[in-house]
Parts: sequence; C-alpha cells; structure tokens
Amino acid sequence: MGGDLRRERVYPHPPGAVWTALTDRRALAEWLLPNDFAPVPGRRFRFLADPSPGFPGEVRCRVLELEPPRRMRWSWEIAAPPGGPTGRATTVTWTLVPEGGGTRLVLEHEGLRALPPWQRWATRRAWGRMLGHLLPRVLGNMSPEGLFTPGAVPPGERAYTARTVPPEYLLGP
Repeated sequence: MGGDLRRERVYPHPPGAVWTALTDRRALAEWLLPNDFAPVPGRRFRFLADPSPGFPGEVRCRVLELEPPRRMRWSWEIAAPPGGPTGRATTVTWTLVPEGGGTRLVLEHEGLRALPPWQRWATRRAWGRMLGHLLPRVLGNMSPEGLFTPGAVPPGERAYTARTVPPEYLLGP
C-alpha cells in the first residue's frame, strides 16, 4: 500500500454546503468524529472517540491552512496508545472545486507511509466509508443557505462510539 491517499468525490451540493460540512463541528461530529474544531488558522483541536483495537481514541490536529471555501489543511496525528510508540504526524488537505451544480471534494492524506501497514489500511477504509456514506447524509441535512441541521446520522450509525468522550465534544442529538 502506498504512502499517500487521494480520494475525489463529486457531491450534488454547492461548495458552501460542502465547506460547512467540513468546518461545522456539529457536522464533523456526525460524519467524522466528536471534536473541538474551529476554522481558525493555527488552532489546535482534537477528535475523540472510544478507544478500540489499534486506535487509542484520540487524533491531535492543527489547522495549518485555511482558504474558505476552497482549501483547508490539517496536521493529523493519532495519539500513541499507552506504552506504545509515539504517534506519527500526517497531513490532511481538503480542496473544493465547483463542478456543474455541485462540488468536487478532493481529500489528500499525506504521510501514511510512516504508519504501520494495518493502520494505513484502516485509514483508507475509514475515509472511504466517511466520504462515501456518512458525509452525503450530512450534506442532505443542509439548508439551501448551507446551514447544517444536526441529526443526519444518528449516534448508532456513526463510525465510532463515544461512551468515554467528554460531553463538550458531543454535539447534536
């Protein structure tokens, strides 16, 4: 498996709606993970979920670049499990390109070569599910003005469990 991941998907929604799905922490909590994200350059933030085999439950990030509503880049480091090797930093870049009446979303996750093979496989699989199944549901809960209404993905259908996640990270129904 290669060292970088690139996924492109075209959504039948305007760039503003797709941008909201990437930058509204309530939307991110439904299709990605619970978080304390804010679209502010330099801001450090975390994604949290219950630990599972191979995933200690925390991804540490920082907003590296922000060009609304066209491009955003994050550092992305899965925290090391207790007693395990230190986490390895990777980067996630989101690029939005208007296409017809919709938006081409390009995800580039760079630096995966530094991760163990099983973690590269899990990362590729997770992004595929999130971009192909969960993000479209969130986009379906956008108003014509691009405002998100929570509840697109019920908690039991999300890509994670959150029994141990602090309440301030859990948003929406």
